[in-house]
Amino acid sequence: MQKPPRYGVRIPVAGPLANPASIVRSAREAERLGFDTLWVHDYLVWNKLLDSVHISCGSKKSFLDAVERDDYEPIFYESITNLAFLAGVTETIRLGIAVLCLPYREPLFTAKQLACVDVLSGGRLEFGIGQGAAASTHNVEFEVMGIDRATKIRHTREVFESIREVWTKDVASYQGRMIQFEGAEIYPKPMQKPLPPVWMGGSAEKSLEMIADYADGWLSFWISPEQFPKAIDDLHGRLVKRDRNPEDFTVGTEIQVYIADTVEKARKDVEPTMLAFEEGYAGTTGIFADDGKKADTLAEIWNSSLIGSPESVAERISEYLESGCTAFEMKFIYDNVDQLIEQWEMFWSEVAPRVNV
Repeated sequence: MQKPPRYGVRIPVAGPLANPASIVRSAREAERLGFDTLWVHDYLVWNKLLDSVHISCGSKKSFLDAVERDDYEPIFYESITNLAFLAGVTETIRLGIAVLCLPYREPLFTAKQLACVDVLSGGRLEFGIGQGAAASTHNVEFEVMGIDRATKIRHTREVFESIREVWTKDVASYQGRMIQFEGAEIYPKPMQKPLPPVWMGGSAEKSLEMIADYADGWLSFWISPEQFPKAIDDLHGRLVKRDRNPEDFTVGTEIQVYIADTVEKARKDVEPTMLAFEEGYAGTTGIFADDGKKADTLAEIWNSSLIGSPESVAERISEYLESGCTAFEMKFIYDNVDQLIEQWEMFWSEVAPRVNV
């Protein structure tokens, strides 16, 4: 039986459009319109290059307009702080991180911070975890923080397992290769038991193994509906080997969205932003290609996005649902916050009613 769709949205917490007023306005509008989840993401080091090619909150135009200003700075608000702030300005919408880069985090304080977010929000945390971006995407955080990229998988596992111990044990202890502690009595525990829902990104072999070990949901990116059945079959096989029920697992995707009156206009409007993604994310697409050929990054990005008319976007969402992908972290492309809200309203009035559920 197909699960009903879950629609979440990335809000402006990074880039030229990010500021407290925009965060509050967009969060409250998303809640009013009926989105399931507010999503934020996680970076420490953020610069003008990343602002120009990792566009999750705005558009290429919003960046180009900003760099002409004397007061321009490459802003990125910290993810756990964002969730705490959002907990105080919303009431019912769920609050997610897509995804928290665990090698950058000390586990005991992180466990306490996130548990507090869950309790203070009334049990609304969606806990997305990952191991940090590849160097090919212009990520330099490992180098700046002095963290060895070669051990990031082991590091991610140990941070997650440490957090899980703190959340589920009155007195937590952990002895790993990289993390050790004894006698940690840390409260509050999360409101959601035994843990808040755990999401994990990634498509490489070691990431898929961690997903099967730990996650309640897979938050993939740049995978088309045509590619999902093979990927889901593979992941379900890993779950079964661990005596986990695939029916309890949710498959989701981070996905770019833009809606216009026609497909042609939509593609023309967002082309500069899509070209920026080609530079920023080269080497991260084509994971599930069958022919062994090098991925055409730009073609993969277009094919795994929701760019078009209301009818075409609804049809593509229906194809995702039929393929087994039922949760969407939608990263709308927008030049300003007014346009973001307009896109959201168009989605609910003209796209969602057309989706085959």
